[in-house]
Amino acid sequence: MRGIVGRVRGFPSWRPKCFFAGVIVLFLALASPIDSIGHMLLWVHMVQHWLLIMIAAPLILLGAPGFPILRGLPKVVRRQALGPFLASPFVRKCFSLLLNPLTGWFAFAIVNWGWHYPAFYGAALESNLVHRFEHVSFLAGAMLFWWQIIAPWPWKARWSDAALVVYLLAADVQNTIFSAIVTFSDSVLYPNYLGTSPALGWDPLRDQRMAGAFMWTAGQVVMLPCAVFLILRALKMVRHKPFVAQDRPSPVAHHTERFDLLRVFWIGSFLRKRVARESIRWTLAVIALILVIDGFFGPSDSPSNLAGTLPWTHWRGVVVIALLFGGNFLCMSCPLMAPRNLMRRWWRPRFRWPNALRSKWLAVGLVAIWLISYEAFDLWSSPMATAFIFVGYFAAILLIDGLFQGGSFCKWVCPIGQFHMTQSLVSPLSVSVRNTAVCATCTGRECIRGSDSGSAKSASVSLSISVPGCELELFQPAKRGNLDCTFCLDCVDACPHDNVGILTQSSSVGLADRRWGSSIGRIASRTDVAALLALLSFGAFANAAGMTGPWLDLVARITTTFNLTSTVVVEAAMTTVAIVFLPVVLVYCVSWISSHISGRPLRESLCLGAHALVPIGASMWCVHWFFHLATSASTAIPVMQRALNDVGLAWFGEPEWAASCCGAVPDWLIPVELLLLQFGFVVSGWMVWRGSTQRTGGRAILPSIWRSIWASIPWWTLAIILLFVGVWIVFQPMEMRGTSTL
Repeated sequence: MRGIVGRVRGFPSWRPKCFFAGVIVLFLALASPIDSIGHMLLWVHMVQHWLLIMIAAPLILLGAPGFPILRGLPKVVRRQALGPFLASPFVRKCFSLLLNPLTGWFAFAIVNWGWHYPAFYGAALESNLVHRFEHVSFLAGAMLFWWQIIAPWPWKARWSDAALVVYLLAADVQNTIFSAIVTFSDSVLYPNYLGTSPALGWDPLRDQRMAGAFMWTAGQVVMLPCAVFLILRALKMVRHKPFVAQDRPSPVAHHTERFDLLRVFWIGSFLRKRVARESIRWTLAVIALILVIDGFFGPSDSPSNLAGTLPWTHWRGVVVIALLFGGNFLCMSCPLMAPRNLMRRWWRPRFRWPNALRSKWLAVGLVAIWLISYEAFDLWSSPMATAFIFVGYFAAILLIDGLFQGGSFCKWVCPIGQFHMTQSLVSPLSVSVRNTAVCATCTGRECIRGSDSGSAKSASVSLSISVPGCELELFQPAKRGNLDCTFCLDCVDACPHDNVGILTQSSSVGLADRRWGSSIGRIASRTDVAALLALLSFGAFANAAGMTGPWLDLVARITTTFNLTSTVVVEAAMTTVAIVFLPVVLVYCVSWISSHISGRPLRESLCLGAHALVPIGASMWCVHWFFHLATSASTAIPVMQRALNDVGLAWFGEPEWAASCCGAVPDWLIPVELLLLQFGFVVSGWMVWRGSTQRTGGRAILPSIWRSIWASIPWWTLAIILLFVGVWIVFQPMEMRGTSTL
């Protein structure tokens, strides 16, 4: 081995490392407690199979062990015995058939489906000999499958990278079908676990669903990044300089128009009207006032109160749907802006927000306090606490924006606004310019300074300006993504060229664009923004885990152990660890490793990695809040009936309190949740890759594609951990907050 590494072309030092890593994984799968526990829990057995098929086999093939094994044999054996044997036509035909891509694909599918057939699976559990043969079959089938993709040196791949992408995705489809059958079966498919799973505290059906979800998710964790790598390699191979005849003029580039929501017939005309946008805010302000009144004077039972039901179930579900598909329309329709704009007709703010506070660190602290308080004090269970939060928010914006110019509260303080703006980074829509050439010739810069046309008034700008520009100091031609943008559309009103719209955007613009951006600067140098994004990404998982059975059991156990009278301290401590201490340790370690590999500054690695985690964090927020909306949408009906009856409006009859209980989990909900998590993981993985290979202008900063991959692996590993945590949360028993137990 030492005589080969670095001396033989095609056998660098990473090959033996991959081979020995594969051997270690093989040992972990077959000779560790995983093997014995797998006889008692189905999901642990699936972990064992995954290690064999998806980790050990490709690592061993990456090590290309055939060449050093042949070189290690005596020369006389190689030349006089093994050489003629391998060169014989019959053996060559056998190898050609065995190492054919179709053979590898069908071997993978047959082994996977065959050994998971209940009769064969049970036989493997009951017989050690059959069980060992099963493991050999898994490893051999996986070797044949991955051989086509890895093509261990000096073997040459038979299919192109584009064909191998289809090969890989077809295998992923059959794995998905099998995993879905296991996950969503209403009966236990493997009777052997009926007696063993309960002994370890697992319900057999829940054990089976966890196993199916693991195979579904873990398989894609390996296959999808491989497919992306093959696509990138294929594109790199076909990239070439187009031929242009010398005697002909160069073709004129055609500008492709992006979708613009403001050009859609009735939606665009409605959003363009300042009166229409203000009417939305006042409508929501009136609804907020009703919630406050009911929170203070209505029933103290949360499921019977408007303030205990609508904000924590229905509004949050609408929020994630709007942020995912539309953009930051929640800030545009914010009810806090209505009284603030009214106040500014008579009261002019005089001060500028202090320079010492012109960062996201204050927002980071407020968001952390919000997440910790939510779990520790069960804010969702107290309508009066919800009412106080509404009142406190209204008082804060009137005080801050009454004293300080611009949108200081929205940009630097509001924790809910920070959530909306950061999660909308993955939205497909953004307020941006239609044609940058028009902005290049503009001298007025009305999008940020304001315009002297129209009838709207703003006290934060000069009295001679009647249509305000962007109060958050976002200059549209240099704006990147949705961060700091409240979708107020003042820039649309002020632009004299009608050059600003709500256009489609790529998520990479806000998450991986290293160019300087108006107001935000360069994302690779803003540690305060990185801290906010990491806090919200990890907060998504901590907030969802806080309503699971294991979390609540742990809280109760710690409370009992230390003889505490309340769970507040325990909840606060656990949430603080989950959203502050654990993220700090993990993100710093991952950033340090990636920085050490790539040679990139630690701050840059940390900032780009934190941005890359936003998609998987946003997918977890969607899974969590959409779960509440899907299972508890009907709880709004009896609450509104009760509120109307209290004021003497018995138009809709007496409340049916049976509807205030949470409904059954729909059959389609878990597949949707898993798909959302996987989509977020794939986008996060893509953002990590872009961050590791590009700089301003798209120039490569690493000397080789392999170094880029090694620099990305730490962040990919962290994303995989978050994905598995999210899948685990999906299959846990949930506390149905804000619903009745009737």
